[in-house]
Amino acid sequence: MTAPLPLSGVRIIEPGQVWALPYAISPLAAYGAEVIKVESAVRPDSSRGSPQPDSQVGDQPWNNGGMYHEANRNKLGISLDLNTDRGKELFKELVSVSDVVAQNFPPRVMRNFGLDYPELRKIKPDIIVLDSTAYGSSGPWENYIGYGSSLQAVTGLTYLTGYEDSGPVQGGILFNDTLGALNATYAILLALAHRERTGQGQWIDLSQYEAGVAHLGEAFMEYEMNGVAPTRRGNSHPDYAPYGLYPCAGDDGWVSITVTSDAEWANFVRAVGGAWASNRDWETAESRLSQRKSLDEAIARWTSDKDKHEVMHLLQSGGVACGAVYNTRDIATDAHHADRGFFEISQHPEPVGSRPPSAPLFGLTGVDRPPGRLAPRFGEANRKVFQELLGRTDQEYDELMDQQVISDVPANLGVTPPPDPEGLLRMGFLAERDLEYKSRLGI
Repeated sequence: MTAPLPLSGVRIIEPGQVWALPYAISPLAAYGAEVIKVESAVRPDSSRGSPQPDSQVGDQPWNNGGMYHEANRNKLGISLDLNTDRGKELFKELVSVSDVVAQNFPPRVMRNFGLDYPELRKIKPDIIVLDSTAYGSSGPWENYIGYGSSLQAVTGLTYLTGYEDSGPVQGGILFNDTLGALNATYAILLALAHRERTGQGQWIDLSQYEAGVAHLGEAFMEYEMNGVAPTRRGNSHPDYAPYGLYPCAGDDGWVSITVTSDAEWANFVRAVGGAWASNRDWETAESRLSQRKSLDEAIARWTSDKDKHEVMHLLQSGGVACGAVYNTRDIATDAHHADRGFFEISQHPEPVGSRPPSAPLFGLTGVDRPPGRLAPRFGEANRKVFQELLGRTDQEYDELMDQQVISDVPANLGVTPPPDPEGLLRMGFLAERDLEYKSRLGI
């Protein structure tokens, strides 16, 4: 017999948008929490209409956004206009029967609605409220706009990204959103554990800015301990060689190779087996660092006519850290993921259809794998929440619909026209249209 999902019985109200907060709540929903995502018709989650391939087809393009589906799996979805008095009243009713409220609007928004933590704790003293904001709920920047690109810049990550002889480069993925999400996930779990022990609620003031700085790692330590602000270094490392990316055969094929000790270098020499690698000038870490350029050139010559997977498996089998540089197609069709069941195809009612959501990031012994429901259509759970949970009659429900306090169709569709094929190429999404790619995913 397997155990129930660990968060069964926990109810989370989530007026969240886009990525950082919805993504944080998604694993909690996967492992048993009943998550009620709250949107309004005038401001639906903007990721619903994200310009991604296959995301804007059919009669309900607002239900098809790829980013939206990845970040909102396993949730219930309702619409509720908090600009109305009845909308605020219904939200407060939800709070009274819930455990957590998690939101990521700027600090002024929930204050202006009269739905911030001081007000919500009057309704339910042990409520846990997470405010996930760009810069925190105080300080001179509290109401600054915080997109991932600007946050990545101020956390220092952008400055560190690029080659040493060039300017900073914006990352291809905005990691601040994900780092903020991870911090939000474990902050909620800590608050739930604290409440279970003490009976006390909690206000979590989460700054995505601070979350990003906290994950800056060795670069920040270098300044704190030595007074040195590290700068860009491209693919090199001040202490290790070889350490970098090397070209392989095929279309844009690359591998990452890292050697951190003389013992690992000896493993590299044995795995490669060529006389060129036995150069005695490279036997020590000091000599490899001093001759980094010639070493990298020699390794690049060796890798250039080989498949990236061949190089990875050869070196890994010899005890050397090496990884093929994967694009998203490689990841989605990787045999290792398939063997572990990381990706699975889920079917959503029309017009959404098939979607390949990823599994939760970890498994628990003795706990069944969560079912993996796809993200809710707009207003999909309105009747379930407002009638079954809050006890509204059919007549009252119809009145709420007529007054547009709730809705099942967004007034602001928030849908961006789909890009043309050239646009898809520029954005790196063309693989999503590839029939071979789709067949390998089972779509």
